Formats: sequence, structure tokens, C-alpha cells
Amino acid sequence: MNTLPENPVGWWMSEKLDGVRCILTEDGTLLSRHGRRFKAPPSFMAGMPKNIRLDGELWMGRNTFDELVSSIQRRKSDWQGIRFMVFDLAALRMPIEQRHAALERLTLPAWVEVLKHRPCLSQDDLDATEAQVVGMGGEGLCIRPPASFYTPSCFLKVKRIHAELNRSVLD
Repeated sequence: MNTLPENPVGWWMSEKLDGVRCILTEDGTLLSRHGRRFKAPPSFMAGMPKNIRLDGELWMGRNTFDELVSSIQRRKSDWQGIRFMVFDLAALRMPIEQRHAALERLTLPAWVEVLKHRPCLSQDDLDATEAQVVGMGGEGLCIRPPASFYTPSCFLKVKRIHAELNRSVLD
């Protein structure tokens, strides 16, 4: 998957967050996409679900990437203000629509949020949504094919480069 679809109707859209990608494993460990363990404080890990694998980003908000990385790397940081934004359930045998529904049913701590996805209605809808996110200081969008099964890279990034919408893969 390396170019935007000719017809994005039905693809799932969500904001592309500028955070640090991580996986919450079944045993409650937070791992980087390269398998490095994050040393999250016990207060952050309290109430995290077990026996489930969640894919998401550590995030503090738009335009806070450097502050986020500093907080994560600082010894004895309390991770105040850091959220775990979950965008997928790492379940290999379940289409995206079922994964979204399963995520919505989870009971999660207050600092964990399931990122909202919505289906794309048209090319104009994709362009307008991307422009709206960028206008609010965001990076762009991630889109996922309908009925797709989970893989860590089963999405495309849609974002502007020098105010022009990039229509090729940015992943």
C-alpha cells in the first residue's frame, strides 16, 4: 500500500498524531515500535487493560512533540499530561470495523483515549477533513481501508508538504 486510493469512499479517517508510537502488550508492557520498553510510572500504568494488545501513540497535544519526548526520557518523570491515544486493537483476525467496536467497549483509565475514526464520504470530504486538521495545527490524517485486518502499517498518511496535499505514501 503506497499511494492514496483513487476512490477513498469508505476508508476510515483519523487525525495523524505527532506523538510516539507504542504498543500496550497483553502483559501490560508499553513497547516502542522497535521493541524498546518504555519506563512508564506506575500511576500511568494503573488501570491499563490486560490480555489485550493496543496500538497507539503517547501524545501530549499538537505541537508538543519535543516536550513529550523529554518527559518520556526524563528519569522519575510522572508523565503528567501524557495520554495514550489508542487507534487500533492489534487483533489479527478481526476486520477494522469489529476492532473499532471492541475498542469502544473497553473500560480505560482517564488518560487513555480511543482515537475517533470515521468513514470517508468522498474525495472532497478527505481533502476538507485534512485541511481542517491542518488548520487546527495538526499534521494530517491517517486512513485505513474498509474491512482491513490488522498489521502495524495498515494505513496511509495524508499530510501537506509546503501547503500542497501530498497524494503519495508518507509512511
